[in-house]
Amino acid sequence: MIPSSSDDGRWTLVLGVGNILWADEGTGPRLVDALRQRVNLPSVEMIDGGTQGLYLLPMVTACSRLLLLDAVDMGRPAGEVVVLEGDAIVTGFGTRVLSLHQTSLHDLLAAAELLGWTPDRRALVGIQALDTETWGAGLTPPVAAALDAALDRAEEILVRWEETPPQLPLCRAEA
Repeated sequence: MIPSSSDDGRWTLVLGVGNILWADEGTGPRLVDALRQRVNLPSVEMIDGGTQGLYLLPMVTACSRLLLLDAVDMGRPAGEVVVLEGDAIVTGFGTRVLSLHQTSLHDLLAAAELLGWTPDRRALVGIQALDTETWGAGLTPPVAAALDAALDRAEEILVRWEETPPQLPLCRAEA
């Protein structure tokens, strides 16, 4: 579903990615579910993207701003909130593992750009994972404790994007 766009025709996709059946791997979906309770902006659509990878391409190429919510592995202390904006998201893929879905998330963003998707803005709010291999487990205590801080950062980004004029002309890939 594409939401009502803002006055300038732009809309934001908030995409939580991950698998809720594998401990901290479920961070993204849990963040997007909680963010729905906190933020109600008409030009924002929030989606639990699960582990769909490239199947999310039509949604990503239709939006003009993209906020990714995910578990990350950047070698930081478990539960640390990580915020990357703009090209810092792509740069992170070239140096060390950024997202626990690195291949599919990286492929998703690369495919969208190959199709001509030029986002006005993009950001990732992640939480450093501790355990992504325990099947059927919930979030670990350090990651669960960081949810509110990550939600605060995501909300700050969305409000700033709504209040700040666009940086680029609107450019969407042709479907």
